[in-house]
Amino acid sequence: MKKENKKNKKNKKSIWKRLVIWSVKLGFFAGLATVIFVSLVYIGLFGRIPTYSDLTSIKNQTASVVYSADNKMIGKYYMQNRLSIDNKNISPHVKQALIATEDSRFFEHEGLDYISLGRVIVKSLLLRDTRQGGGSTISQQLAKNLFPRTNLGFLTLPVGKIKEIFVASRLEKSYSKDEILALYLNTVPFGEDIYGIEVAANRFFNKSSKNLTIPEAATLVGMLAANTAYSPRLHPERSKQRRNVVLQRMTENNYITNEEAERLSSQPIELKYNRLDSKGGIAPYFLEKVKQEAVQILNKNYGDTYDIYTQGLKIFTTIDYDLQTYANDAVIQHLTYLQNIFNQHWSNSNPWDNHPTFLMDNIKQLERYKALSKKGYDENRIIDELKKPVNTMLYTMDGEKSVTISPIDSLKIALKTLQAGFVAINPENGHILAWNGGANYRQSQYDHVTASRQVGSVFKPFVYATALNRGHEPCEYFSNEEKTYSNNWTPANSDGEYGGYYSLKAGLIHSTNTTAAQLIDIVGVGQVTTMAKQLGIISNIPQVPSIALGTAEIPLLEMTAAYSSFPNYGRASRPVMILRIEDVKGKIIYESDESHPLIEAFNEETARYMAEILKEVTTRGTARSLKNTYGLKGDYGGKTGTTQNNSDGWFIGFTPNIVVGVWVGADSPLVRFRTTQLGQGAHTALPIFARFMQRVENSSKNKIYTSTKFTPLPDYLSYQYECEDFVEELISDDDLSFFERLFTPKDKPDNKERGKVIDKVKSIFRKRDDER
Repeated sequence: MKKENKKNKKNKKSIWKRLVIWSVKLGFFAGLATVIFVSLVYIGLFGRIPTYSDLTSIKNQTASVVYSADNKMIGKYYMQNRLSIDNKNISPHVKQALIATEDSRFFEHEGLDYISLGRVIVKSLLLRDTRQGGGSTISQQLAKNLFPRTNLGFLTLPVGKIKEIFVASRLEKSYSKDEILALYLNTVPFGEDIYGIEVAANRFFNKSSKNLTIPEAATLVGMLAANTAYSPRLHPERSKQRRNVVLQRMTENNYITNEEAERLSSQPIELKYNRLDSKGGIAPYFLEKVKQEAVQILNKNYGDTYDIYTQGLKIFTTIDYDLQTYANDAVIQHLTYLQNIFNQHWSNSNPWDNHPTFLMDNIKQLERYKALSKKGYDENRIIDELKKPVNTMLYTMDGEKSVTISPIDSLKIALKTLQAGFVAINPENGHILAWNGGANYRQSQYDHVTASRQVGSVFKPFVYATALNRGHEPCEYFSNEEKTYSNNWTPANSDGEYGGYYSLKAGLIHSTNTTAAQLIDIVGVGQVTTMAKQLGIISNIPQVPSIALGTAEIPLLEMTAAYSSFPNYGRASRPVMILRIEDVKGKIIYESDESHPLIEAFNEETARYMAEILKEVTTRGTARSLKNTYGLKGDYGGKTGTTQNNSDGWFIGFTPNIVVGVWVGADSPLVRFRTTQLGQGAHTALPIFARFMQRVENSSKNKIYTSTKFTPLPDYLSYQYECEDFVEELISDDDLSFFERLFTPKDKPDNKERGKVIDKVKSIFRKRDDER
């Protein structure tokens, strides 16, 4: 029995001895294998590890930022939505929240925190306590963000972790602790295509990261654990709970007191969500044009040296932030009003009811129709599918709405949606001050500032300016009779009234078609189109007399820029959008020249007459509601325009310091009001101008655009301007020349006195005609 016990004890010792030996051997081989594996990772068998040189020349993709003329950010272009900021501009609250939450021993380790790693192994792996975090230091997380892991199957995690340890160590030797924090905060993703703390601060709190408060900083740092789950926009309550965890960690690390943490934890998250990119912000249509022009400028001057999407350029534009806001508000407010009227106007019918192919032609342009067609569906089956309600985003004047509606019904709403174009220009230098291309950029990127539309009566001033510049006078009278010209063109007045005579100036003030038709017949189509080109209109203008009434199709931008010639004494200004471009370090790589106005299209005398006539359009002509209805007090000139069938409503107005063009209509000319009362430019476009200028007049900052008055006509011009708008009869040229011959060369009075005599003669003859 004793022998057996001794034998058992001996066997047990032998077993333990063998276990120890095997454990040592296994440990040795495991350690050796680990060393070999780590060595293989180090020498690059599983992919090259970045060198010190690589790490000291890190270049993140950085968004290019667009600024207004008053240095406010209005948009970005990017592949990755990231803005890199200097270490000194990062809020200390952000750094403290980050360290407290992600790496409390950040200032004590050199890239790998063995204490934290041990805690993770024991508590997270052995005790399954997932609240302890992942154990990666900020330096390791930065390494992972800078150099994402390569998919190696089951080796992805171990290889990735080893690489991150080596990279973290090298980062610690290449940068100071503060620099590592800045690199991390400029790199880390926050979800929603956001990279870096600066963009996150802009997106969720509409401010720079340097101005973040403690709870705001805690909210954003809290998102790093799970971007979507802790998003303050998507999950505000969950985000608040996570923020409070971060505040508690800040207390534990002595960054804030318990009292502060308790007070701040009770506060709600005050979100100011601001999605700023090339498709959002206050001027998305303008941003698209700036992008196109900036790319052209950079390619022309530098080839492919600069990439607007990745190299953090700064593009400074001419847009005035406040004026752009006024323009957006004016467009939306009036379009909302018009859309309600338009919907009531058509009631249960559609503008295209008498055009049976119109709707089907547009249905066939739907992406879903094309996709179903590729699958082999016939037309009837496709239509049946498109009649089925689906969940979709509907874009309205009130914003985006999630609705259940069929694609065909959604299309009908889009087709009946009224649109607008708005652009404001400084006539002195051509700087574009505001630009709105439509009702909703996310619904339609079609820009109505650059779209060619029939211009209507806003083209008439160019006909009148041509006549005045060629020697005709404001008080020259023209018959108000309906005539037939070449090509069987018989222009009619909108009011259907004929007879008598309109003075040249009254013909424009009251927008009579008979006067404009006679003028272009006298001066010639070629003279008018030549002047239009000198004013910067590059669109093709048909060589037909009907252009006098606005049959040409010209973009709003070209028309508005051409109108700058009236306050600019005969010279239109070339539109300017970009002032300068800087590289990521602030070096100026492009700067626009001082604005050079175009050649003189007409002389100063003509410009003064035109300004005076167009002023009267706003006081007693087709645009008189500016004063009577909207109460504008400034000195304004302008012209309304309405095209055939009321498809396009126009108004272009100006003061000595600003020119504003507005167009209103639907994308298809077929979609329109059926009455001129509702569809005329004075009802559709002019009110947008008026709402805009009301804001400008009430702004102390922008009163410069409305406080300056036009210089009154000098005496030598005013005597030729004072006459009646309309007369029934005129004296003949022979009779008038008889009176002129009464004056001998010696006694002949000066022009002013001569004008008074001639006007007196005219009044005598009119009186005699009345008596007869």
